[in-house]
Amino acid sequence: MPRTTDVSGLHISRDGGTGDAANADSASGGPEEPILISEVEVKGVEGELKRIAESKLSIKPNFAYTLSEVRDDIQRVFDAGYFQQLVPVAEDTRDGIKLTLEATANPVIKGVMVRGANVLPQKEIEEAFQNQFGRTLNFPQFSGALKRLNKWYEDRGIFGQVTDVDDASGVINVRLSEMVVGNLNLRFVDRKTSEVREEGATRPEVILRQLSTRPGQVDLTLNIVERKTGGLSCGGGISSQGHSEGALPGFIGSASFTQRNLFGLNQKLAATLEIGQVDGLFRVNHTDPWVKGDPYRTSRTISVQNTRQSGNAVHGRAPDDFVRSGTEEESAPDGNVVVARLMGGVEYGRPLATGWTGTLGVNWQRAKCLNEHGNCITQDAYGGPLTFSGGSSDTLMLALLRAAYSGRSDTHLVASMEQALPLQSNWLNFNRFCVRAEGGMPIVKGLRAHVSAKGGVIVGDLPPYEAFPIGGTNSVRGYSEGGVGSGRNYVAGTTALQWPIFGPVEGSLFFDYGTDLDSGQTVLGDPAGARGKPGNGYGYGAGIRVDSPVGPLRLEYAFNDKFVRRFHFGIGSHG
Repeated sequence: MPRTTDVSGLHISRDGGTGDAANADSASGGPEEPILISEVEVKGVEGELKRIAESKLSIKPNFAYTLSEVRDDIQRVFDAGYFQQLVPVAEDTRDGIKLTLEATANPVIKGVMVRGANVLPQKEIEEAFQNQFGRTLNFPQFSGALKRLNKWYEDRGIFGQVTDVDDASGVINVRLSEMVVGNLNLRFVDRKTSEVREEGATRPEVILRQLSTRPGQVDLTLNIVERKTGGLSCGGGISSQGHSEGALPGFIGSASFTQRNLFGLNQKLAATLEIGQVDGLFRVNHTDPWVKGDPYRTSRTISVQNTRQSGNAVHGRAPDDFVRSGTEEESAPDGNVVVARLMGGVEYGRPLATGWTGTLGVNWQRAKCLNEHGNCITQDAYGGPLTFSGGSSDTLMLALLRAAYSGRSDTHLVASMEQALPLQSNWLNFNRFCVRAEGGMPIVKGLRAHVSAKGGVIVGDLPPYEAFPIGGTNSVRGYSEGGVGSGRNYVAGTTALQWPIFGPVEGSLFFDYGTDLDSGQTVLGDPAGARGKPGNGYGYGAGIRVDSPVGPLRLEYAFNDKFVRRFHFGIGSHG
């Protein structure tokens, strides 16, 4: 009758753990004494499970192994997750030891019963276990499904988790525990003295509406520490433009008031005033981030302001790229143009779907053009008209509709349509549609490709200062601002390779292209044609980008297709 070698101490099971390996070692003469394995066989399972067990075994016939090596091999089979118990049996033969591994498979999953899921959606449960029904229970996969349920609670700030699992019958019973909140109480804690008060500057309903937690069984008290929400600041400086030609730079003074929790309703009010020797600027904004507890979380912004923006991208002197030596262009006056706008409007915004937001608004504005001394002008240095009306100013009422999408990583899409409403006979009437898209993808580790494109179309009355300028730091680099052209229509795009250098610093190589789609001459006075702008062009170069609290800071060196070199400094992403 054949003899058997005692390896009972090497058995592994879910219930009993690992056997006493020390006893097994002593029975076989110690772990360092190798034994010759003549044959290896797996019993108790067939088909795919037998193939999995055999693939995990590294023990080969006619080789010698210590008991510790045998134990590690059995553990490797067990870690595959399909077996409830593994019992090794060793039998002496004339050629060595025949090792038989008697395996007991886990039960086949016939169903999953989840109890205590009052908040967890049924769809989330089905998706977590959908690939496991009708298959042999695999512990790593099943544990991954349980972790997914726990992560659902964690991601939403809900107190809940898996507390018990019973897999004995083939129908898996999963017990969940969810903490259900009863009364919601607020206590306001003074940020300086830590004194607890029952009332604070913010109304309780404004805080409670931000919470998805609802009444239930357990009382929850939130300690609220409120920060300073407003203040008044004043300052002064020197303007880059003097009171008159040849004068010293003028002085300006500024004052601003902000309140980020107006009336305790989390509403925001900001007012800014800037007074200089030539004129003054002001801006007043009021934002209600959640209008009257609207179920769609609608926000509203009301603004009244006047602005001053350079119009030189359209009406300035011809770019140096195209000035011919000894011509009138070379001696033409700078002709700086400032577009002054007085505006007032209201905008409503709200989330539309995951990642999507929508904005609807109306804005009234009156625009006029000024020279560098603050005087109103109607023609630029080339004799071209500055307003559509031919008078000192243009007036319009603008309706706005905008949709924006922000996806994972740096994927963004913005589409907007503006309609100027001719409520009076002398008001402008035009439609403007714009779209911008950008996205990135990894190529290899540490190297990303980034692509962006934008375009626009204007139909109707078009003042020259409203034309699309093409070229510059946020368009086609290598050209000056507006150096490619200005048109009624345009398309521009960028392709870039980006890689990290160190910390917040990134490097990039880029290629830009832009065109006015042959629409430059359709702009009133053809300002681009008068300055000899090409209407299309490209640029390429390299740069670095540094992330900062005010946004990405970019320093770039670019060449355009005329081989003109130019440095560009920008704040924010390109485009």
